This record gives sequence, structure tokens and C-alpha cells, in this order.
Amino acid sequence: MKKGFVFNQSLCVNCKACSAACSLENNFTVKVRNVLTYNREAAASVPLSHLSIACNHCEIPVCMMGCPVSAYRYDSLSEAVIVDESKCFGCKYCVWNCPYDAPKYDPVKGVIGKCHFCYSRLGEGIEPACSSGCPTGALSYADLSELNPMNTTEWFPENELSPSFRFKGITKNIPLRIIPDSLFIKKINSVPEEKKIRRSDWSLILFSFFSMLSVSFIASLLLKGELRDSLLLVILLFLPGVFSVFHLSKWYRAWRAVFNFKSSPLSREIAAYLFYVIISITSVFSHAPWLLVVAVVSGLLLLLAIDGVYIYSQKDPVVYLHSGQTFITALLLISFLSGSVWPFIFIACIKILISIYLYKPSGRNIDILRHIRNALLLVAGASIISGISYPQLSVIIIFLTGEFLDRILFYFDFEPTNINNLIYKHIAEGKYETERD
Repeated sequence: MKKGFVFNQSLCVNCKACSAACSLENNFTVKVRNVLTYNREAAASVPLSHLSIACNHCEIPVCMMGCPVSAYRYDSLSEAVIVDESKCFGCKYCVWNCPYDAPKYDPVKGVIGKCHFCYSRLGEGIEPACSSGCPTGALSYADLSELNPMNTTEWFPENELSPSFRFKGITKNIPLRIIPDSLFIKKINSVPEEKKIRRSDWSLILFSFFSMLSVSFIASLLLKGELRDSLLLVILLFLPGVFSVFHLSKWYRAWRAVFNFKSSPLSREIAAYLFYVIISITSVFSHAPWLLVVAVVSGLLLLLAIDGVYIYSQKDPVVYLHSGQTFITALLLISFLSGSVWPFIFIACIKILISIYLYKPSGRNIDILRHIRNALLLVAGASIISGISYPQLSVIIIFLTGEFLDRILFYFDFEPTNINNLIYKHIAEGKYETERD
């Protein structure tokens, strides 16, 4: 008998008693249970409804599977997915992976906090604090096998994860029609604020960019048949690791990062980086050509692992076809640094076509950045094709600046599935008429 949360939208009045009870019972320093409101502006043409949500303790817990340090565990008695704060090193990868916005990063503690089903109460036969504190009975803890798992809203994501959550009663997807509706139409904010790069994301941008640069540098040396600039190569090898540490709030726990190699893409990325550095350093000081080949292959595998980290969080063409992907960018870098004109033209054309295909004008400053990035690629391309000013340092800087901007754009476009964003998108897709002139 599988138990979990049952929610009746018709009974929820957004009093937030469930959230308060959760915080008081568990002394959480972050709010792990939230009440989301669909149509917060109460536009007459769109249904107004609320949703109390925390961790849904899925049968397929992507938070636990993706955690590189194995900080999550499954409690068989309560069927709860629990995070161990003493193991978490604050990478926030589980925040990306969870479509329900359940893991909450605590900036004070530097670790993740989340609902743990009040598993100690369940062991004593007492239901979770949130459901027992709900005054209207909108949120309850009950047997899920008796309820229809398909009774859900269109904006409730990832049911294939088998969340321990069910809707009860009528779910409000279809608005009432008010005639004449022109008297009741009200503007609502159907688009979230423009995304900004968080300070912690810059370390990831620098990590991935310098990883691409170091792999490309070694590969270009291999194609040219020479191994020089050893000091520069060593610096390029260690810089990604240095930058990645700044993303962690508990960097001294980084030694745990390869503990979940089997299921975590992030754990495999870190292991691939360590292997790549060891092989590359060995090839530099041994001057063995075959080791240089192994270093290049391991470097390319590292880039595939980096791309896999993001594909795992957002399985969408915007991610796996993005021109800022590390693998395809590294191929362009290799061709540019080695002076291979035709491969450069071929890969550059692919990147430009991809950027055009995925481009959706937003009317925001980010559009200007996309045009600048393409212009820099065209300038560098004209230089290598014509031979004018190539390979002068100024041209190399122009080219690398363009690719760095492309990596930044990747982070702007990277948007893992999140229930908060889905609420906005569901309105913005035009299923409901939300704005009139």
C-alpha cells in the first residue's frame, strides 16, 4: 500500500497553514513547502487555483539519482527520499533535476534542505505535520492506490517519475466563461522576469569553457605534430578544477564527488575530468605521442560528460542541439587553432544554422548578445578562410570571445523543467486569453 500526499484544489484557500506547520515541526531554515497560485492576478478569463507542494518522494527520484555525493537516501519504512546534510556539498544539481522545485538551497547552511515526509512521525503512526495542520482538508496523507493518477492539471510535470502525490476532486483546467468577458478581462503577468546568470553559475561557465579550451589546445598540438607550451597547457588543465570549486559551498567535501558514478551525470563528469587531467599531465612530461592521443580522446569524453549533465536536467532540443554545447564548440576550436579551414567552415555553418533554428526573438538585451556572438564568429571565420591576420593574437581573442559568449548564451537558454515556470508557460501558450488591447 503506497501512501502519499493527496490534494484537493477546491478546498485550498491559500492560508499557508501547511507551510507554517512544516517549518515549525522540523525547524527548517528554508521554506520546503510552498503554496503555488495559478493566475495570481485573478484574471476573470483564467481559473484561479492553488497548489500546496513540497517533495513528492517519487518512485524514480531524479534528485537522488543525480546527486554526485550520494547525499540522498531512501527510507524503506516511510518511503521517504531524505537528504543527509552532512554529506551535501551544495552543488545544487538536485535543484536543477527536480521538476517540483522540492530541494531548497539554504544559503546560511550551504546545503540542501527538503521535505522528508516527517518520517519520524510516520514511524509513530502520526501523519505529516503539513497535512495534519491543514484546516480545510485540502491537503491530506492517504492511500494513493485508491485514487486516479491521471486526475491532474496540464501544468503538473513529470508524472512518469511516479510522485507520491495525487489530485482529488475536480482539477481546474477549464475557466468559466463570463459574458460579456470584455468587461472582466484583466492583464496578468504571463511571462517571468528575464533570466539572469547567478553568481554561482559563473564558475560553471568558466569550468566548461576552459575545459573546452584545454582539450582543443591539446588536440591542435596533436594535429600539428608538436608538443610545446607545456606551462600554458598545465595552467589550462588545472583552471577548470579551480573554477569548479567556487560553485560549491562545502568545497572540502568535494572528495565525495565520484561516489555516485553509476547514476549521476555530474559524478561521471568529475571523474572524467580527473582522469583527463592525470593522462594529460603524464603525456606532457613523458612526451609520449600515444599518451597525447589518449589525452585527447579522454578530453572529448569529458566534454560529452559535461553536456550530459545538462541533458539529464533538461531533455530538450534547446539543450542537446544548442550551439554552445561543449563538444561541438571544442571541434570548432580544434579546427581553428590547428588552421584546418574546411572542418572549420563545416562546423561553423552547423553552429550558425543551429543558432538560427533555435532563435526566438524576445525583445530583450539577450538578443543583442546573440547577434554579437554571431558577428564575432563571422569575423574570425573570414580571417582563417582568407588568411588575413590569421593567426594573430587579436583574431584568436575575437574568436575565443565569441565562443565564450556562446557558452554564456547556453546558460541563458538552459531552463530545467520546473513547476513554477510551467505555470507561467501554460498561461503564455495562449490556452487562455490573458490579455486584450
